[in-house]
Amino acid sequence: MSPLQLRSELFVFDTPPLHGFPGLKMTAKRYYTSSSDPQGLTLLFAHGIGAHKEHWEPMLRYLFSHQNMQQQSCIREAWCFDWLNHGDAAVINKTALERRSPGDVSIAEWAAAIASFVRSPFLRDHRLVGLGHSAGSSAIILATRSFPMRNQPFVAVFLLEPSMLTRELWMSHLVERETLMRRSTSATLRRPDMFDTWEEASNYYRKRKPWAGWNHEVFDIFTQYGFHLVGTQDGSKKETKVALKCDLLHEALAYQDIESHFEATDQYTRLCRVVPVHIVFGTVPDYIPTYFQDCMTDVSQGRSPASVKRVTGAGHGILQQTPEALARAVSVGLNSIMRDSASHLLHRL
Repeated sequence: MSPLQLRSELFVFDTPPLHGFPGLKMTAKRYYTSSSDPQGLTLLFAHGIGAHKEHWEPMLRYLFSHQNMQQQSCIREAWCFDWLNHGDAAVINKTALERRSPGDVSIAEWAAAIASFVRSPFLRDHRLVGLGHSAGSSAIILATRSFPMRNQPFVAVFLLEPSMLTRELWMSHLVERETLMRRSTSATLRRPDMFDTWEEASNYYRKRKPWAGWNHEVFDIFTQYGFHLVGTQDGSKKETKVALKCDLLHEALAYQDIESHFEATDQYTRLCRVVPVHIVFGTVPDYIPTYFQDCMTDVSQGRSPASVKRVTGAGHGILQQTPEALARAVSVGLNSIMRDSASHLLHRL
């Protein structure tokens, strides 16, 4: 399928204050097409560690394309958010972030920012669906804590390769989890964050995991939007370099925010009783072991998702590896939401 072209608008939003300090800025993009349905669903997307809002674009193009092939699209618009120390937000918040301790921008703080946007006039009378990938799944789930459980603004939630786990399971696999966390942190800090040219930056990442396994559209977007030009000075010599927008220390320390994942798992257990939660896993357990999946689908503990789908050949980087297959899986779930809504209205009549 040939994906269509999306229209987009860039926004910068204020976020709630934290610990007596002014809130950071949150950057977002609104995506829509000429055939978007004003009666359709508004989708809110949160990315994972080391990504940024534009990573969703290839998947979104396929998703809108799948919907446009139907008699009536069920999508009104999509909003994609940057974590407050990732992507464009990292650039805008640079000075403010330098006044805070590295690793201080938690998933929970990002979730509060998303919840603040949900309350804004931008989404008045919209029917909302939250979608998160990896750590972004925890952000979407934690955003729901800002609303009464029986009065949620979300009609459904999608968790895409969530990195959520109970505290008990983490402790039972403590050595393994802490070893992987240390490896992820140290591997991130070993990467160079500045290059002489865009081509040099692209060549460096293209040859290394996990980027070497990414869909080419996503990789091109990563290099286009994940870097920016910065001025450097070595003595009297001034140069322009190509640097990552997200400070590698912030990215590395994000792996240590395990409390947010514990809290998100607890909230998910409560939420799935009142809001349909759809889960999409990859079939390759390359980063997240299968016991993470078992945890999220453990009905004996009250964790009962509305649906579970698996994308063949995808691993934890499902968004970056297989955007079209992921779009198909999400499209099926969105269609089920619209069918359930239509059935409910007919029953009321």
